[in-house]
Amino acid sequence: MSKGNSRLKTVELPNGESPMQDSSPGSSRWMGLAIVGGLAALIVFGYLTLLEMRGIHGVLDARLDQIDTRLAQLSTKIEQAGTRPVERSGPDPNRVYAIKTDGAPFKGPAAAPITIAEFSDFQ
Repeated sequence: MSKGNSRLKTVELPNGESPMQDSSPGSSRWMGLAIVGGLAALIVFGYLTLLEMRGIHGVLDARLDQIDTRLAQLSTKIEQAGTRPVERSGPDPNRVYAIKTDGAPFKGPAAAPITIAEFSDFQ
């Protein structure tokens, strides 16, 4: 016996071809047509994708123009708000308020020149 696998047998056809070869004369023609058809489908799909992307691009350009316009309006409002004087809220710091502190707890001397009154709400 030889060193190789003795179970495998070589089969030869009467005309000398291997049994794995396709001997039909139209098979290479069908293979070529399938390749051309596949390429045509890819080209059509690519073209349709290009058209769709152009539509999306137009919509995005319009939306970006709207955003740019809105941004310009907001920056103008911010610049105008920055030039106006700031209105102070709360009590007038130049006014002196008289508060009765008789009988209220305090720290420090009773005859101090400045009295600071603190109000708290424990709710």
